[in-house]
Amino acid sequence: MTSIITTIVSFAQNYSISGRVTDYNGVPVDSCSVIIYNPDFSEALETLSDSNGYYRLDSVPKGCYAAIAAMRVNEYPRMQQVPLEEMKLEFWAWNVIVDNDLTLNIRYDKMELYGTKAFFEYGGRQELLIYTRPMSVTKVINDPNFMNKAAQEKNTNVTVAPEFIDFKVYVDGRQSDIISVQHLSLPNTNGNLINDDCYLIQASLPGDIYSHFEKPYEIRVVGHNKEFDEWGESVYYLEIPQYNKLDNKRQ
Repeated sequence: MTSIITTIVSFAQNYSISGRVTDYNGVPVDSCSVIIYNPDFSEALETLSDSNGYYRLDSVPKGCYAAIAAMRVNEYPRMQQVPLEEMKLEFWAWNVIVDNDLTLNIRYDKMELYGTKAFFEYGGRQELLIYTRPMSVTKVINDPNFMNKAAQEKNTNVTVAPEFIDFKVYVDGRQSDIISVQHLSLPNTNGNLINDDCYLIQASLPGDIYSHFEKPYEIRVVGHNKEFDEWGESVYYLEIPQYNKLDNKRQ
């Protein structure tokens, strides 16, 4: 009896992640690699989209994963396997919480929104703060160091300047109002003078937060680089913090 119960519990703790990969014209993308990463950024599971763009990761253990990345591997610039005009950068989803079957639809193109993270502002205003770092494939491949990742990260700014970037934010598929966009110019960690263009987006959080205590928000950020007409997006799964009721009686 014990082994039967253990088997049932073990099965119940595994879920699926599925969706469709398309470009920004809605055309399905086949043979797209979709990878989910463990907290230490080792690969947990990987699959490929089919001829209609659909993918499915089965038997994903319950838990919180660092990220999901997606793109056709041969389109990555340093692979040098496609013409320059077909090179792209990947899609990312962050803080992927798997405690139910998850649907994640993916679009990717020539701009990558990396390191996206969303924060909920508790208090009088129900708002989001979202950090993201957009990178341009055109700037990547036009740089003399582009085949040397370490040299490029040390010497080149491949991010998108504030005069060229536009953002949209979607919360569970519903467009949010952007209140402000703050440009952050962050020095490279190696101490040189190359500054990366990052952004802090202040956006409204529609709906009743209390309905999301059992389900995380899907915060989707879509970016457009007007300089080279590049698109990109990323997702962050945001859990609303829960606070226990306290007994105000002092012992």
